[in-house]
Amino acid sequence: MRPFILLIASSVLFHLQMFAQKTDPQTPASQKVISGTILLNDQTVPDAKVILAALKKDWKVKTDSSSVADKTIVFSVSNATVMIAFLDYPVAPAEIRTAAKLSWLWRTAGQEAGAHKAQVVISVIGASGKTLDLYKIFTKIAGGVLENTSSSGFYMSGQYLLLSKDFYLSAARNMRDNQTIPLYCWVYFGMIQENESSNGYTYGLQEFGLKEMEVVNSKQSLADVHAVLYDAALTVIQYNMELKDGQNFTTAEGQKLTARLSKAAFQEGETMKLEL
Repeated sequence: MRPFILLIASSVLFHLQMFAQKTDPQTPASQKVISGTILLNDQTVPDAKVILAALKKDWKVKTDSSSVADKTIVFSVSNATVMIAFLDYPVAPAEIRTAAKLSWLWRTAGQEAGAHKAQVVISVIGASGKTLDLYKIFTKIAGGVLENTSSSGFYMSGQYLLLSKDFYLSAARNMRDNQTIPLYCWVYFGMIQENESSNGYTYGLQEFGLKEMEVVNSKQSLADVHAVLYDAALTVIQYNMELKDGQNFTTAEGQKLTARLSKAAFQEGETMKLEL
């Protein structure tokens, strides 16, 4: 992670912690911070009143203890603290270019995301044991900001997720209206075809305290490998399932799989290999 991003993240975390302690003296020491960025088409500061009203009316987010400054909005919601901060400069171009190359869900990301002029950084802090709930809150906040700004898309540097505005909003609204899990908004799926072998991996499960997954040298189609990875990732997040080496498990769609822990093929550390 680049130094200036660390500086921003540290500053956001400090201010969120101070606000959280003021609003809830019993804030646990073990905290989780989720951050992501809305890419703005211009340098217009978002209207705090409009955003707060939209979050309450359209996204059913009950804000409390809100504090509004020229470029920041801070409030508490459901035992979490939220900061929405406007930055009048774009994300580093090199970062966007790298993420755009990986963004198979947004084919024109290089051109559209690369043209953004400013950003809104959204951060949510809460108990680490409530990560799934925090991600749902975060997604609602991001949806509300996207709807009420001139923006092109969403970027989450931790997972190198770069998604178009329409895609993210569609997934966020589906979560809001149908209680679905917007997995593509939280986890990156890397798919690799090598000759006759299909490979795939997840990047983002570690956010939920879970091991990343990989499928290596499968003879099944790339589409089938992706479907299995998606189903398995959705299942472990939804049920907070910490897989053990050699464990057999059944996904939400009824797929029976075996997971084996070994050195990662496409990333660092160890991953759970799914046997297909």
